Amino acid sequence: MNDARTRGYIDAWTKSLDLKGMTPHEIERLCTLELGQKPGRGLAVAAQIFRGRIEDLDAMTGVNSQLRQALGLRCKISTSTVEKVETSEDGTKKLLYRLHDDNAVEGVLIHGPNNRLTLCISTQAGCASGCVFCLTGRGGLARNLTTAEMVNQVFGASRVAGSRQITNLVLMGSGEPLANYEAVKAFVEIATHSSGMGFSPKRVTISTCGLVPMIRRMADEGMNASLAVSLNATTDEVRSRLMPINQTYPLSLLMQTLEYYAEKSGRTVTIEYVLFKGVNDSSEDAVRLAELLEDLPCMVNILLFNPFPGCGLERPSDIRASIFRDLLVSRDIVAVVRRSRGRDISAACGQLSVLSSNTHASRVPYEAIGG
Repeated sequence: MNDARTRGYIDAWTKSLDLKGMTPHEIERLCTLELGQKPGRGLAVAAQIFRGRIEDLDAMTGVNSQLRQALGLRCKISTSTVEKVETSEDGTKKLLYRLHDDNAVEGVLIHGPNNRLTLCISTQAGCASGCVFCLTGRGGLARNLTTAEMVNQVFGASRVAGSRQITNLVLMGSGEPLANYEAVKAFVEIATHSSGMGFSPKRVTISTCGLVPMIRRMADEGMNASLAVSLNATTDEVRSRLMPINQTYPLSLLMQTLEYYAEKSGRTVTIEYVLFKGVNDSSEDAVRLAELLEDLPCMVNILLFNPFPGCGLERPSDIRASIFRDLLVSRDIVAVVRRSRGRDISAACGQLSVLSSNTHASRVPYEAIGG
């Protein structure tokens, strides 16, 4: 049960298992090997929880009473509360989730064309990455979230969405997902499994600031999700200034790793490039970016920086962003300028900023995060 403790689905006090933190395969194994049930019964339990959104064992009418009783003695099904909802002028909703230890994280529901509804999920309370353009990291890291806490964000957001179905999941809220690798990997399996939430892997995206060992691990283990990488600069000098992780994993190593990932996984990588006025938005930057990406199957999302007090960085003009994009396209790079959603409620990229109320946050050197 070492993995269970790492991912936090064993309650420290009651020793009960949180079914929302277990993958469908783990629930199946529990039911067959430990509870003596026929094969398939555990997958049926998982489907009722993750697809049926049933959070009470007694309400699982498709599960026999003997299994419900046995699960009740060993397991629990956790919940979390959406404490606050703010709605932007553009329809974006920012959600505040209260966790069991009084920490809090935020998520964002973003409406898109063709009935697309994207949920932005947090994977940590706070963040240790220290990117200078991100408000989340200013408070440091409180703790990793458990797999169940990520699942509960989907459940809570679904209640807020009502009749609208969430179609896409992006792990782009507070935290560095790949610094919480085991819990995120389990969440992805739950999200994409047919007895889990049933999302297409193409509609589940993990965004990283560039944790090289974990990107390689994603490729080697075949994690069933799309990858987005926050690049934001075309030289090591500028990227190290914006993103401290570049001092550990510089651009040359990161690009080699992304090419390895693309070849091993057969997937296209999304490159996130936030433009800062006078810092990384020149025509020369666009040309260098095209050169960096020429051997990588990718597309580029260009975002305009969302300023906040004391950041020392400015948002470039829309014209500058268009010129930057056109230069990439002229060099056969697929690139789009993404419109920021929810800026008026601080729900846009880099603006989530809930801090822990009872935990001392910290910064963790990336050399200490294993690969």
